[in-house]
Amino acid sequence: MNSPLILPKFRKNKKAVFEKVIETGQFIHFIGENDDLRKPSSDVPVEKIKTKEYKEKFKYLKNCMLRYRKLTGVGRGITAVQIGIPERFSVVYMPELKGRLLIIINPKITKKSKELLKYPEMCMSANPIIAPLARPSWIEFEYYDEEGIKRYWKKKSGDKKGKMYNRVFQHEIDHMDGTINIDKIDSRSLIFELDPAFYDKAKFEKA
Repeated sequence: MNSPLILPKFRKNKKAVFEKVIETGQFIHFIGENDDLRKPSSDVPVEKIKTKEYKEKFKYLKNCMLRYRKLTGVGRGITAVQIGIPERFSVVYMPELKGRLLIIINPKITKKSKELLKYPEMCMSANPIIAPLARPSWIEFEYYDEEGIKRYWKKKSGDKKGKMYNRVFQHEIDHMDGTINIDKIDSRSLIFELDPAFYDKAKFEKA
């Protein structure tokens, strides 16, 4: 007697997921196609932050962030090296801000929480792979804004939004150092984003 055909789950959603990968791959650099993703990026010369050259770079990165969100409905941060500019600046989507987008330039982590939280992360450059990764629950860091003013992040909010921002900043700073989230865990823990309800069920867990 022949075994019954057992089809994989989420067949319909698989197609939608990979269609988004095709669309975002038109402007996002993926692992394997750009060696700079695995190399430390260069500091932005502070004296050049307000020049036309860098204003155009910041604007392009912001536009890529918004375009990604329009195509996928998700996306919290993007770093310059992911669009082919190997320099140390990122955009983080923060809808409560005027303009919704925060630029961080040349960030340097000054303090980390000893408590680790595990959460399933995605990366635009390794999409649709999910890496369940443990990170410090919060960090403190200094950075320059797009006006060339030194700023400090020291928010340790324990709610989900605060935990998420602290994680996003760590994720983007890793990109500047040439590290992808999937590099930091055992490959057997990796999964694909296939279940459309996956992130509805995702939660932070102590590691």
